[in-house]
Amino acid sequence: MKKLLVPILAAVTLYSCSNTDDNTTPTNPDEKYLSGYFILNEGNFKDVNASVSHLSADLNTVTNDIFKTANNKKLGDVAQNLVVHGDFVFIIVNNSNTIEVVNKKTFKSVYTITENLNSPRYAVIKNNKLYVTSLKDASVNVYDTKTYAFIKAIELNSTAENIVATNDYIYAANNAYSGKLIEIIDPKTDTNTVDIEFDNGINGITTIGQFVYALEAGTTENKIWKLEGTTKSTSVDLSEGNARYLVADGNNLYYTLGVGIFKTSNALTAAGTKLFDVKQAEDGFSVLYGFNVLNGNIFISDVKGFKDTGVITIYKEDGTIIKEHKTGLGPNGFYKF
Repeated sequence: MKKLLVPILAAVTLYSCSNTDDNTTPTNPDEKYLSGYFILNEGNFKDVNASVSHLSADLNTVTNDIFKTANNKKLGDVAQNLVVHGDFVFIIVNNSNTIEVVNKKTFKSVYTITENLNSPRYAVIKNNKLYVTSLKDASVNVYDTKTYAFIKAIELNSTAENIVATNDYIYAANNAYSGKLIEIIDPKTDTNTVDIEFDNGINGITTIGQFVYALEAGTTENKIWKLEGTTKSTSVDLSEGNARYLVADGNNLYYTLGVGIFKTSNALTAAGTKLFDVKQAEDGFSVLYGFNVLNGNIFISDVKGFKDTGVITIYKEDGTIIKEHKTGLGPNGFYKF
């Protein structure tokens, strides 16, 4: 009988330790980022001081420089874009010509992609492939998201900036300085199949469901277009001014004109309603350097002329400030899990 007491007691002890009053499960202490938002901080050109910050889901706490903390090394020079995909995050570091792949929960480095990168800008993932635009090459590079191997370069007519994916296609938008096209890629063949032409360059592109929405920005006119597959279907004229961003949250579209924040529905039956203005920075570009709308909250960034720590401000739609936080140098993007 004495031989039975030890395993029975051990079992009782194990049960009592693994079933606490709050019924929580022990977690990996390295898994610090289970929810919330990532903030990408561009840093100064050639200063190798780009970084990533984490904002808690309740918007109360910012943890800065999480890549360096997790990996004991710097992220690189000019962090341009970030893509969250499953358990991983892909960070496009423009002037370092790298894409850092990290574990989403720990932010520990998994792999560094370097092959065939020439000033990478923005990226999107479709069918387990990473599609990356370039500032200098009129092409989109394709990488395997499981092996991180370079697959091919898809030729474009002009260099592209923003890139999105929905349903059957990848949409690569020429920037306002390089062209007036959205070049459409078939991910089954990884070829540039169709080009949609506009009168002006594209300053923003986003998706809601199966549809693509594009912000056409000119010196005297601005429009939002709805694209269905490979064709234009609907457009709405906006006010004159510096139309800079277009993002989606739920079934709503949000865009900026100058320092104004506007909202319209995905139906595009009318131009948007102005929600509020943000304060104009003295240098003209620092405020609204970064912009997004996530879970109904409006995020903007002030990069302080890249001379001081950046500040992010989170607003309600009525212009009420929810929170303000200091981040890294040059916050330029906001991303949710």
